[in-house]
Amino acid sequence: MRSLQPARKSCGFDVDSIAADGAARLCCRGVTLGFGSRIVQRDLSFSIRRGSVFALMGGSGCGNSTVLRAMIGLLRPSGGSVLVDEEGLWASSAARRGEIGRRFGILFQNGALRSSMTLAENVALPLQMFTSLDAAAIDGLVRLKLALVGLGGARSRMPSELSGGMRKRAGLARALALDRDILFFDEPCAGLDPVTARRM
Repeated sequence: MRSLQPARKSCGFDVDSIAADGAARLCCRGVTLGFGSRIVQRDLSFSIRRGSVFALMGGSGCGNSTVLRAMIGLLRPSGGSVLVDEEGLWASSAARRGEIGRRFGILFQNGALRSSMTLAENVALPLQMFTSLDAAAIDGLVRLKLALVGLGGARSRMPSELSGGMRKRAGLARALALDRDILFFDEPCAGLDPVTARRM
């Protein structure tokens, strides 16, 4: 694992550290992130290969979530570039960024569930929006994804009825719903007991 450095320090990752078996799936090259005059990360560079697991680690407030937001298209870097399969994410039009973003599955820190929908409805939503599957197929996939995260018996519960850890697992089920090319997890084990964290 590699760790992010505190604000205003370069991370110095090796952009060219790609195995001979393929190009990088996702790259940050010289990315600088900040809010106004406050720099959170400067000259951040790293590459992530297809099929790999890559962790950004650092103390609270050092910019982990900010980097993730830049990589998924929610925060424009003030410098540098983010590339997905060698295509510049922030050099693309808003419509193209949306197309690229539909290849991502994302688990946010708090689960980001829709409060007016049941657990099953939350997981079904991306399947309804982005596939032509019929209701029976969607229901089968929802049952599978919820079972994978240990929530098979909670499909009819509302987010307000869930513990923080259960909401996190429900968010994971939704992130997995469409079997996306790239999965992003923002603090996936925060608020979980050790046993559940290991399962995650």
